[in-house]
Amino acid sequence: MLCREVSGLTMTATIAPGQFISPDTDLEPMANPNDKLGMTIFSGYQALRRVDPFLGKSRFFDEIVHRLSTLKVPYEDQCSAKYYFDLVAALRNAGGEFERVVEVGCYMGGSASIIAGCIERLDYDFDIVDISESALLFTFERIRRVFPEAAKRVRLFHGSLPQYVAQSIASGDGARLLVHHDGAHDFTQVTKDLSSLSFLRERLHSVVIQDTHLRGTMEFCNFVDMAVYAVFGTDVAYFPIGSAYTAAQGDLMNPNRYQGNYFMPDVPEGIVIPMASNSFKYPHPLLKLESFL
Repeated sequence: MLCREVSGLTMTATIAPGQFISPDTDLEPMANPNDKLGMTIFSGYQALRRVDPFLGKSRFFDEIVHRLSTLKVPYEDQCSAKYYFDLVAALRNAGGEFERVVEVGCYMGGSASIIAGCIERLDYDFDIVDISESALLFTFERIRRVFPEAAKRVRLFHGSLPQYVAQSIASGDGARLLVHHDGAHDFTQVTKDLSSLSFLRERLHSVVIQDTHLRGTMEFCNFVDMAVYAVFGTDVAYFPIGSAYTAAQGDLMNPNRYQGNYFMPDVPEGIVIPMASNSFKYPHPLLKLESFL
């Protein structure tokens, strides 16, 4: 889960970025859809292997975990089990206050599967945004195999978040949105992504952001939390979700062997930013969306 970088995914795109794409039905009969998609699996970490401490606390979460455990294809998660548990709680607490979840950055569908598992009970649509066609197609197939009843409410957008925002505005879509951001982690791109959401501010219920505790080499410039402060201000109001590791967990505080990533001690894995309690400090009102495309 330390090695997440969109730039490290295998790109098989045949359609120009910036539009909705259809699932690949050729993947349905395949034992392992990744045989065709060829996505890189780094550590092979799976959150379900560490989910036991969170079972028995929520029947809703337990049902989702049970369904997810039926998937028999190789994959990798890049969020902690506690993050998934807290994500379900956050969605449930806001249930009825949003009409669509937008996930930015899906990799192999870890958090997307959790979000899809909540669709039927909480009644919302689900858009997944990624610059990797392979990631989108694998994620949809993972959802389809585990939550087939929810798959019909899932759309795949091949492109960036600013492009999705532009398309949403152009279409006249008025759905109330909850955005889950776990895409690129470098400061510039995260700032660009979050800034683009300002053009949907009237429709934005909340923004959930993962990897706010992540650091690494300058090559990747992982400063998600700093991008949050740049866009929402240093006094941003949020509540934490996921794991916060301690200095005693030294292996997690040191650069890993994949991309040199590591965690900061005592910093939350993710945050939920309710827009009712926050406002955009950037971009300036005179800047146009085109500046972020």
